[in-house]
Amino acid sequence: MNKRISIIAGLLLLFAAGAAVVVRRHCREAGTAAAVQGIKYHCPMHPSYISDKPGECPICGMTLVPIENAAAPAGQGSKTGKLAHRILYYRSPMDPKVTSPVPAKDGMGMDFVPVYADEAQASPAEPGAFKVSAARRQEIGLKLGMAMERPFAVEVRAEGKVAYDPDLYRTQQEYLSAAAALKQARASTLTGTLDRAKELEAASRLRLRLAGMSDAQIAALAAGGKPDESLLLPSSSNGSPWLYAGVYEQDLPLVKPGQTVRATTISLPGRTFEGRIVSIDPVLDPATRSARLRARLSDPEGLLKPGMYLNAVVLADSGRRLTVPSGAVVDTGTRQVVFVDLGGGYLAARGVTAGRGGGGYTEILKGLEPGDRVVTSGNFLIDSESQLNAALSAFGGDK
Repeated sequence: MNKRISIIAGLLLLFAAGAAVVVRRHCREAGTAAAVQGIKYHCPMHPSYISDKPGECPICGMTLVPIENAAAPAGQGSKTGKLAHRILYYRSPMDPKVTSPVPAKDGMGMDFVPVYADEAQASPAEPGAFKVSAARRQEIGLKLGMAMERPFAVEVRAEGKVAYDPDLYRTQQEYLSAAAALKQARASTLTGTLDRAKELEAASRLRLRLAGMSDAQIAALAAGGKPDESLLLPSSSNGSPWLYAGVYEQDLPLVKPGQTVRATTISLPGRTFEGRIVSIDPVLDPATRSARLRARLSDPEGLLKPGMYLNAVVLADSGRRLTVPSGAVVDTGTRQVVFVDLGGGYLAARGVTAGRGGGGYTEILKGLEPGDRVVTSGNFLIDSESQLNAALSAFGGDK
């Protein structure tokens, strides 16, 4: 019985060995046939790696896949009528003008990128369009957004401090004295007294205007009859200290009296002090090219001290504007560009005129229409992928 079992086991081993030989021979024949037919294989994740036979990618270990219609003659499509997915040439990932007919590396050791026939075909929908395959989109992390009209608010940031302004306090005292003198002069019968009192009152009023006070504030000062002590001691003025903050010239059209301002300071982490803009200086500081805004803050606990530095943010509502996610705008140095998705795998670099940014969005003044799909992530890799300079020259841009 034992002898019979041994014979059967030996026969099974011989059969298994023979089957393995047959399988290996079939694989060799398949690989040889593939080589004879010109079929090549590449890695889905590393298309620059090309092999004449099936196997695994030495870089990532993924199974190689055949390159469709790799043996088809140049310019010939597949049986289905689609463009042949074959490699035309290789190009440098950093300089698209540098090409090679075979796989190569640039001076930094980066693999040249293969350019396929179907990717090189330009879309007739828009000049300068180019195609990026689905696999390539996934590799570079391409994401899309939408150009659309939406409520748009710009955050104007400014550096400032809690006011300590004895000069303005003295100017207010002078104005109140001049106003009182003018009142007395109106009842006087002395020649020239009234004219001199009017001149003094007008000069004092002008100094207040130059210091940033509006006509309404000056009228309130006259009605109150005493200077504003919060310019010296904010903690003693019912918790309403003054904020002085410089607004740069380019942001001045957005900032207006009555807008809300929020201020923070590193000395009081986690605390935000809110207030409203009361006035804006009529004259710019020539050294900083900024104008000072004056705002009343709410500080009922008296935490803010004179001269304390603050970071201020003014939320300027701009109404509804055509905007795109801020990541969609690429600044080339000479112009601003947005990549537009045309459908069917095609993209186009389109010059735009971008406005202000805020809340993660950028205003588009010219170049896009509502509903345009735009690339929001992977733009700089697409720059290399699409040979941006050639795409820009298609619509008359600078290279």
